[in-house]
Amino acid sequence: IAAAAAGAVLLTASPALADDAGLYGAGDPTYDGVYRQSLSILALEATGRAVPKPALRWLKRQQCDDGGFTAYRADTGVACPVPDPVNYAGQDSNSTALAVAALWHTGAKKQARKAASWLSTRVNPDGGWAYYPAPGATSETNSTALVLAALKLTGKKPSSKYLRSVQLPCQASGTVPGGLRYDSSSIDVNDNATAQAAWLLGGGLGLPASRPVAKKAPRAECKDVGVKAAPKQVAGSARGYLTDRLESVGGALPYGGGYPGTDHVGSAQAALALAQAGAGRKAVKATVKSLRKNAQTWITANGDDSPGALAMLILVADATGNSPKDFGGINLMSRLAKTRQ
Repeated sequence: IAAAAAGAVLLTASPALADDAGLYGAGDPTYDGVYRQSLSILALEATGRAVPKPALRWLKRQQCDDGGFTAYRADTGVACPVPDPVNYAGQDSNSTALAVAALWHTGAKKQARKAASWLSTRVNPDGGWAYYPAPGATSETNSTALVLAALKLTGKKPSSKYLRSVQLPCQASGTVPGGLRYDSSSIDVNDNATAQAAWLLGGGLGLPASRPVAKKAPRAECKDVGVKAAPKQVAGSARGYLTDRLESVGGALPYGGGYPGTDHVGSAQAALALAQAGAGRKAVKATVKSLRKNAQTWITANGDDSPGALAMLILVADATGNSPKDFGGINLMSRLAKTRQ
């Protein structure tokens, strides 16, 4: 899940043409409107809260005629531009996949299936998806995991061959067994991509019921998967990597590429991946502790409360048996509700 969608919201004014009643977040939705809206809706669904009708109406109106979604349509009367990976514009796989999940769980299954069909026709020859899925665009792990999870919700069974191709085998040296690279051209394991794949392929968008991680929860271990491995087996080996990785960094995954600071999005997804599998109690506990400590900083990183960050923290709280009404002293539910326009 993109960092911008889950916490790095820009603060310029929304375009004047848009009717943003029901949209979560006061920041400019140009790059993450559909994404943050979908996450917010999923957080409400996961915790058994009613989704406000204006919020769902906003999301439905954002859908393009062919079923896909852009990050944000300032004027829904104008046709959606096609995916454009060169200029980072147009319909994209991430907004569409998260919208599939939000629509599906709120009962708008016809629209969800239409969006899923848009995704299924844009798979690359290597079995992966690009963020902007146009011919020739490079597949990458985050987008592929998100699309696979969305398609699974609607009953489709796409192959996980691309993700197997970027996953380090269990015989790999050092501390990387089971981790996934960002894409096929990368050399090193990417923590964020591994966490997202482990969460989503392990059933993350199925919104598991709240439960504390058992005291005797086993450590997740890397297990080699064959060429016909199912997505859940790829997720299992990724959890093995994450267990060791989270323990080594005290539950706070660093950003990749040498950037300073903590990747709260990746850390949250890693905790979700382990919690939903009932594994890695020590790693989950350390990650939840870190997220609770840094929740306020993450939520307000760009000034106004970020609905994406709030939604991710709600999902973590729910999946780990914590209260989303008191997470690090914050009532996440109330704060999310107050962001809705």
